[in-house]
Amino acid sequence: MSDLSLSGGIRLPEPHRGDRKTQVGSTQHFTGGIVFGEGHGARHGLESHLEANCAMVLAYRPDTKEIVEQVRFEWFDEFGELHNHFIDIVVVRRDETVTGYAVRPIERVGQKYLIELARIKAQAISQGVLDDFRLFTEGDVCSVELFNARLFHSVRRPDCFGDPVAEDVVRSMTGVVRIGDLIEKTRLEGMGFRALVRLIRSGHLKTLGYERISHDAMVFKAKEV
Repeated sequence: MSDLSLSGGIRLPEPHRGDRKTQVGSTQHFTGGIVFGEGHGARHGLESHLEANCAMVLAYRPDTKEIVEQVRFEWFDEFGELHNHFIDIVVVRRDETVTGYAVRPIERVGQKYLIELARIKAQAISQGVLDDFRLFTEGDVCSVELFNARLFHSVRRPDCFGDPVAEDVVRSMTGVVRIGDLIEKTRLEGMGFRALVRLIRSGHLKTLGYERISHDAMVFKAKEV
């Protein structure tokens, strides 16, 4: 998604920052791109549906600062021969720790692959490139987390009209309140819901339970707006 400026121009997303360009088309598997980040954001290439889900989930975890895809790491095997491994997704967290993720369907995870990843992990950590390196499969995709991440992504654009109204409503709320009741107080219907979701994303509101964000979800004020 491009960024509209006050001068009326359009600023396109920054190009991907990875060390390898991802495929833009394939007859064999899913390929695509997504934009993450504030404002005009940056483009991220994707080469599988699982990779898309992984990127979405990781990008919208509260402790994530930024993500980068296809980061090159040079490692050596048991014979001392050097190889390039492109880490599918690297997450920099708000505490500045760095975690790499190898994204792969579980049916394609064999013993040889796991041994290779273990060797890469040990070398990346010892060299200070990563703090951790993990395997991400379809078993790591939580349907609730993915739903909420997609919702956060869809409403990431601030609203100069709806956001202040929702903030006023939240500022005066006490206790645990149903999101639908907050929406009614904003009198903005869908615009109000989207503004409240942004306040959940920013940590000003929190859901009482671990659930999909909806009109029926209960929320409380976690910090002042």
